[in-house]
Amino acid sequence: MRKSRVIISIAAAAVCLLGLAGCTKDLSGKRIRFRASTRPEAPVTKTAYSGETYNASSKVYERIDWVDGDRIVLAMKNNDVSMVSQEYSVNTISVVGVNSKTDLEPYGTENGLTWGTGTHDFWAAYPASKVTVGNHRMSATIPSSQIVRYSNRANNVSIFRADMSDAFMVAGLQSPQEENGINLDFYPAFTAFEFTVGANDNTTITSFQMETSTYETETANYVPLAGVSTATFDASSNMSLTYTGTGTLSNTIGVVFHDDKDAPYNPIISTTASLNFKVFALPLEITGLKITFNLSDGTSKSLRLKQNGNWITFPAAAKIQISGLAVPGAVWYINFDYPRKEQWIVHPDIEIGVE
Repeated sequence: MRKSRVIISIAAAAVCLLGLAGCTKDLSGKRIRFRASTRPEAPVTKTAYSGETYNASSKVYERIDWVDGDRIVLAMKNNDVSMVSQEYSVNTISVVGVNSKTDLEPYGTENGLTWGTGTHDFWAAYPASKVTVGNHRMSATIPSSQIVRYSNRANNVSIFRADMSDAFMVAGLQSPQEENGINLDFYPAFTAFEFTVGANDNTTITSFQMETSTYETETANYVPLAGVSTATFDASSNMSLTYTGTGTLSNTIGVVFHDDKDAPYNPIISTTASLNFKVFALPLEITGLKITFNLSDGTSKSLRLKQNGNWITFPAAAKIQISGLAVPGAVWYINFDYPRKEQWIVHPDIEIGVE
């Protein structure tokens, strides 16, 4: 079994960390040392949500765990090569408080990327197994069909873990030769919705769906939820990220539940037993969102995510927590917690009629 290690994930503005200007000697042909580090002011790589949070700089961050051996793909361009890429794996990990640093080692038999001449552009993504590499571009698919698997039960809540290989992460940086190596900060190229739901009575859930569309006579709010997420890196000292959804897009994401042996499973919720799971969507502002729980008796319960009659617009590339849900006979009561303007904003309880 691989051993989990600590790392922090932050839904906040990203800042690239540049190598020191100037070099004391020519490093051309020398292997580049790469590190992935975490800092309270920047989002970073992760492979497993921990469920634990930290308070720092008036913000709330969820700790996310590396798993030893996880792999990223890293690409480089300089005066000597138009583009070269290679896979790297997580190796030595150190943790100090809310910060975490890890060395990245070349995966397989390759010796690793080496320094060339001039300025070096670097762009990287996780997970290596699902990433397509282009010139200053990284792409991966946010699927329209997702599986969540039973993990554990805590405080009467059954926790189902998402497939973290769908959690697309990217990093970009420009630097001259740097003897001390390159430090990469990874940014989320997805939006995560975390749901916690119970029920008024014993209720068996068979599947879950979220969608954006036109409802009755309301204005259409079509926002794609699934498809290819592409991060484009500008070749400049302040490399920026532009997220786009390309190719076949879907305004619907369906989720099914599996047990800890990865077999299909229908969880039961009640007044004393709740369900917690996550859904990954494209890193776009999302509005007009409707969620539906399909039940074992062939019926379904749906909820339009509105406040005071207006659609709620959720920020891009953030983790959004939706809790306090109870599959109702008549009325939903719900809490929305999500980061906006680098802060967690807690909305009061909202009473919404069920469809």
